[in-house]
This record gives sequence, C-alpha cells and structure tokens, in this order.
Amino acid sequence: MEERRVIEVKKNILAANDEAADAFRAARAEEGTFFVDVMASPGAGKTTILLAIIAELRGRGVEALGVIEADLESDVDALKIKEAGVESVELNTRGVCHVEMGMVERAFAAFAGAAGRFDYLFLENIGNLVCPADFDTGAHTRVMLLSVPEGWDKVMKYPPMFAAVDALIVTKCDYLPLNDDFDMDRLKTEARRLNPDLNIFVTSARTGEGVPDLVDWLQSQRAAKVQG
Repeated sequence: MEERRVIEVKKNILAANDEAADAFRAARAEEGTFFVDVMASPGAGKTTILLAIIAELRGRGVEALGVIEADLESDVDALKIKEAGVESVELNTRGVCHVEMGMVERAFAAFAGAAGRFDYLFLENIGNLVCPADFDTGAHTRVMLLSVPEGWDKVMKYPPMFAAVDALIVTKCDYLPLNDDFDMDRLKTEARRLNPDLNIFVTSARTGEGVPDLVDWLQSQRAAKVQG
C-alpha cells in the first residue's frame, strides 16, 4: 500500500509538470523562440559544445540567443556564456538533481522582457543521466551528450535517457585515437535499439568536426516546430 501511494504522488507531480511544460512550449513556439534542452553527465562538454553551436549560429547570422545554465551551485558556466556575449541566466537548483518547469519559468522570467526576444534558447540541464530524463522542461527538442572519454557503454547503463531524447551528440571525438575501447558502431546500434528515430552527431568542439551538421539539424527542427 505504501508503494502505491509513492507511485501515485510521482504521477501527480509529473502530470502537473507536463501540463505546465506544454503551455510553456506552445507560448515559446508562438513567439518564435526555439527551446532546446541539453542533457549530459558532468564533464561531457555541455558548455563547450553550446559555445561551438553559438559560434556556428552567429556565423549564419543568428544573434538572438539565450542560455539558461542549471547547476547545483555556482555560476561558473553562466559566466563563460556571458563572456561569449550571450545572455545567460544562472539556475541554481540547490541540490535538486533535475530541472522542473517551475524552475524554467522563473529562469525565463529573469531575462528582462524575454518574450519574443530569442530565436534560440538553450537549457544546459543538470549534469546527470538519470533524473532529467523524467522531467519535461517545455523544450521543443531534447538532446543528450556522451563524450568519448566516458565510454560507449553508457547506453547500456542509462537507457531511459537515450530513449527520451531527439538527438545524441557524441562529443570530444578528437579523443577517439586515444580510446581504442570506444565502439562507435555498437553505441549507434544500441542507442537506436532504444530509440529508432534517434539522430546521432559525432562532434568535436575543439576541431569543429560535426558542428555544422548539428546546427543544420537544429535549424531544421526550429523551422518545423516554431513560428517565424
């Protein structure tokens, strides 16, 4: 009986979160803001790949960019984004291992007059391959990063995350020559077993490999999912 009550509470929490997420997603789509949730384990390179994406978008004439930086503590990553000349809001979860819609709404409101100001808005989610997969953040597209140094077998250990996202971004591919154990083919096979429609991009922010293809895809996603 106790277990059933816990399950019911979780369902109620997720249902309320999902309702708020749907409303937020629709509002951003109507105003022309494409919202991307970026998830990964700590050290996978979320901030670094975001900076590479931002540079590529700017090279294509896109300047209306914003980033919500979620961390347990500190503003280190938010400062890196701001130093690149991009508006950023720091979202400290104070120990919570995921981001919920209430947090996203408060962070978005912290951008003064935010509505309609961004073509692309990114959420750098908490470094965690478990909890964030369960919570809809109101994003139009969800992506996850897996770095080469982490190993390909994370797909076997954290299947819900791989199943929940629209794209897998393999980062730090310049390390492939140093990691003979990284089985890219096996990673792609197992990931698509969980998620047959998964888009996979092999990238290196250091060399730029794969970044243009990733941004091509993001722009196609924006064209399909938001107005303007």
